[in-house]
This record gives sequence, structure tokens and C-alpha cells, in this order.
Amino acid sequence: LMMAAGISVAQAEVTGNLGLTSDYRFRGVSQTQKSPAVQGGIDFTSASGFYAGNWNSSVTSEMYTGGAGVESDLYAGFKKEFNGITVDVGSLNYIYPRAKNGTTTDFNTHEVYGGIGFGPFTAKLSQSLGNYFGTADSKGSRYYELNLNQPLVEKLSVVAHVGRTVVANNKTLDYSDVNVGLSYDLDGYVVSGRVYKNTNKGSAFEAANTVNGQRLYRDAVVFSVAKTF
Repeated sequence: LMMAAGISVAQAEVTGNLGLTSDYRFRGVSQTQKSPAVQGGIDFTSASGFYAGNWNSSVTSEMYTGGAGVESDLYAGFKKEFNGITVDVGSLNYIYPRAKNGTTTDFNTHEVYGGIGFGPFTAKLSQSLGNYFGTADSKGSRYYELNLNQPLVEKLSVVAHVGRTVVANNKTLDYSDVNVGLSYDLDGYVVSGRVYKNTNKGSAFEAANTVNGQRLYRDAVVFSVAKTF
């Protein structure tokens, strides 16, 4: 991908990351049935602003039925600052090997996104190009989000997020998610704690995100640690 864009590997910065979280929450919903997850990936970033990468996490194979218990994300895009405003556009594929919703529909989801950042704030819109995480007739689903990462003192920051999921042709699956917390850079290890809450949710959303009696959308406190190298 980078060679096709005219970017040599020598021009790119390569970084890796590895982390552990007490509960992997994606857009407010637990992906691990409220259990810990191991996560990690690799990123290639060029001086021109083009980037590509892969990120992976363990997930529950009962939520992603019959799967390998893994989420693997592939993404590429362009991110650059112009006069104090950061622009970020790209494409992201969520892949769940072997997982099927029923007999034929898989959970794999392809989104394109665009975002802007100014100071501690970022705003982003993502839209699916096909079905949204195994939901039939859901092409064009959208996720709106606003994020804050504000340093308080050296190495300590307050982090906050609010998002809104709008599932195309499936209004009863729409909901909002919020989380807020603190992050601390401990000698290169970023330790964070967040409180998660989902609101404006309907009965169909609750049913779709209840596995073996566990309501995966319930409020939670999540702790994580990650290292970039």
C-alpha cells in the first residue's frame, strides 16, 4: 500500500504497541463479556502524512459466533496539520475470522472516516460501506464522535468521549455512548481508568448486546495499560 502511494519504507516511521485492558469496550459495548483483553498492533507513518497499520484484540467467540476469538483491524489514511487544525481521513476494516451471524452473514465491517482536531478536541464521522457488524440491510450506518484529551499536569491528562451510533434501516439499534477518565504516562506506559455509560438505547439494542444473560452495555469502570515502542 505504501509503495503504491510512492512512499518508501525508509521514509516511514514504524512503531508497535501492546496493551492490556480489564474489559475491551468498543463504542461503549463490551467485546469480551466483561473480561480482560490483550491488544496490540503496528503502525507505519510517513513524513508526508500517509499512514497504514494493523491493530488486534481478543474478543469473545460467543458474541462473534464461531469465530477465532480475535478482532483484526486494517487501516490506512492521511493525517496532517494545517494552520493548527489537524485533518484525518481514511479507511478501516474490522475483521473477525470465521465468525458468522447466522449461517451466511459475517461480522466483518468496512468503514471510511473523516475527522478534524483542534487543541485538545477531535471530532470524527465514520460510515460503513457495507453491512454494519452483521446487521442485515445496514449499509451506510454512521458513528459520530467527539473526543477530549486535556493535559492537567505533567504526564496526567483527562480523557473524555461521546459518541452516537446510527444504524441504517434499523433505528431500534441506535444508541449513544459516553466515557470519561484519566490517563497517566508512567515511564512510557500509559495507564488509564475510564467510566463507561450508554444512553438513548432501545430494546433491540439491549437484546443484540446481551450474551448468556450478560448485558454487555451496562455501565462499567475499565482500567488499561499500553506501551508504544
